[in-house]
Amino acid sequence: MRAADAAPAATRTGTVRTEVSDGPVVGRLEGPGHSVAAYRGVPYAAPPVGPDRFGPPRPHPGWREPLRADGAVGTVPPQLPSPFAALMGDPVDPPQTEACLTVNVWAPVNGAGRRPVLVWLPGGSFLTGGADLPRYDGAELAAQEGIVVVLVNYRLGALGFLAPSWAGPATVEGTGTSLSFRTAPGTTHVTNAGLLDQIAALSWVKREIHAFGGDPGRITVIGQSAGGQSLAALLALPQVRPLFRRAALHSAPLGMEPLTREEAARTADAFLAALDGEDPRSVSAERLLRAQRHVLTRPRPRGDVRPPFQLVADGTVVPADLPRALRDSPPGDGLDLLMGVTRHECALWYGKDPATARMTREEVAAEFAAVFGARAEEALRHYSTGVTPPVAFEELKTDAFFTTPTQRFAGLAQEWGAAVRLFRFDWRVPGGNAALRACHCVEIPFLLGRAEARRAPIFADADQEEMAALRVRVRSLWGEFVRSGIPAADWRPYRREDPVVRVVGGERDGELLDSLPEPGRLPLWD
Repeated sequence: MRAADAAPAATRTGTVRTEVSDGPVVGRLEGPGHSVAAYRGVPYAAPPVGPDRFGPPRPHPGWREPLRADGAVGTVPPQLPSPFAALMGDPVDPPQTEACLTVNVWAPVNGAGRRPVLVWLPGGSFLTGGADLPRYDGAELAAQEGIVVVLVNYRLGALGFLAPSWAGPATVEGTGTSLSFRTAPGTTHVTNAGLLDQIAALSWVKREIHAFGGDPGRITVIGQSAGGQSLAALLALPQVRPLFRRAALHSAPLGMEPLTREEAARTADAFLAALDGEDPRSVSAERLLRAQRHVLTRPRPRGDVRPPFQLVADGTVVPADLPRALRDSPPGDGLDLLMGVTRHECALWYGKDPATARMTREEVAAEFAAVFGARAEEALRHYSTGVTPPVAFEELKTDAFFTTPTQRFAGLAQEWGAAVRLFRFDWRVPGGNAALRACHCVEIPFLLGRAEARRAPIFADADQEEMAALRVRVRSLWGEFVRSGIPAADWRPYRREDPVVRVVGGERDGELLDSLPEPGRLPLWD
């Protein structure tokens, strides 16, 4: 058996070795009982630097000497600090590099046979995040569920989603592990480079995961937030679908349409103006981030948290209408699809925001009128029961961007041929951060993450024993989905005529509902 066909082999020094097509790789043992082989920073494509800075991902040339992927800390793509980094316990200054087209892999070292694989596309508003934050650590999940866990780095912000008027789309040619990207002659700047990175990473996983003991026939891709929005676009690409068997969308902002080319071009103009005529292909990453900060600090309407750098409807890789593109793509027969939201998604942005807290009923009523028109007062009554006007505004945004479009997408995906299951994560942040409730991202440390992530300020007043018990249950449910596509025997598939939403966490843990939005709200959106 060739080295590339073997699972990771442990050595006496606490390191592990395997080999991928590009060369040998050295990792380290970690996780519970040092039972997991961890590899941080394994390239899935060549570094996107120099003339390739804004181009599609290119194949890696490979290496001869063993690649040292055995560090305790990896890297993340270039980015500005997240406004929620301190709250989530992220490192103050994580190592950043433009050579960011890498994955982190965690693989159990005990046992025989090929293991199912979970690939995580992290979120962060297409601006922040990365594979090596403590809350994305995969060692504990890999150990508990006996699966291989892969975290993907991809280009963020302007490096991944800057789309000036002269940028052209790349065409995805071929399918599965043989796919490639074709651009027009002379094109050095493509639209949606960060999404192309994700496609390249999935192709690499399908091709190479056997070297880590993974089963290329049992790959589940999970996208959270921006990663979920990306995955919604990928589902409609027939060239990409052979790369995975199952998919899950966590908190995908499906109510946020991709930018039009015109919108993206205006953002690019503002970004390039902030560079004062310097060539974005040759300036430093720090200079690019300063220009990006200029764009992010421009005035915007109240409540507008849409990122200026995100998916762009280029008509080739990303359509203008994601649900319609899914409906019009080849049937998804055989795909298992898990979708869900946290109960109070937008509390992350508005729950502790002083400007939101000062909103009057009249100001909130105007926001409802902009959405519901003549039905605004009726809608406001539904949303205002037992809560203040600012909370009603927050929940309006949650339903507009997350819950309602997720339930609609689930119905469409079921008709498209997928076996769909829906969840709502209800565990609430207690104590001093209680205003965040069951906010965006709160479910992540119950699936991924290591101990330091659970000591983040957001969990300062949480009952750690309660969290630990829920973490075991969540990992068990998701692990079973990765293995079989059915998280639990009593979790029925979602159908329009028989809508089923399972509550995960909170006082109603395990209950089955018929709607993601609160009772009475869904018809308002018809």
